[in-house]
Amino acid sequence: MGELQPNWQVKGTYNEACAAEGHCPYYFGRDVEGGCRYYMVFRIEKGEVNGVDLSGITVIYNGDILYPKFTDFMEHGSEGGIYITDRATEEQREVLDTLTTTHMGALFMKKNFGVKYVKIDAEEENGTIHFRMPFGEMKQSLVKGFDGGPIRIENSTIPVLNNLKHCHTYFWTYNDHGKDFEYKDRCGTWADFVFEG
Repeated sequence: MGELQPNWQVKGTYNEACAAEGHCPYYFGRDVEGGCRYYMVFRIEKGEVNGVDLSGITVIYNGDILYPKFTDFMEHGSEGGIYITDRATEEQREVLDTLTTTHMGALFMKKNFGVKYVKIDAEEENGTIHFRMPFGEMKQSLVKGFDGGPIRIENSTIPVLNNLKHCHTYFWTYNDHGKDFEYKDRCGTWADFVFEG
């Protein structure tokens, strides 16, 4: 695994769902009885790391949070798998192997079971997004307020995310590394992200 040279940045769109029926309590610094699990997607729209353009790369983190206390989650993180679109070139993969295991979703996933390059499909239309990959899928839509605009989440505890909007997740599934999750009608988040170093 190589090192990341200074002055890199990646930005794009973030979609996430978890096991909570209401909005994820961790966003508000609250504890969650029994821990939680999540399906996080980072769609890199613009960015260069070590001189390599990563535009158009999609990364999915499927994690299991084993700790009910917010402070324990922040200290110990979660465990799970990392999945990257198989359209990544060899040059991109050299950078992505490091970037995805040290930054991005790795800020929350302290124990990963490895990186897999897989076919990832994303269909987006009118505020609805549907992700598919061999080990799971997720479909969600923006939730709109009375003014017709999306419901926003202000003052998030996660500084790398901005323009956070609330989603309804119709379903999400995950089956790999001994984990088998299936949820319907859960919360979700649709946001912009920026990572730099």
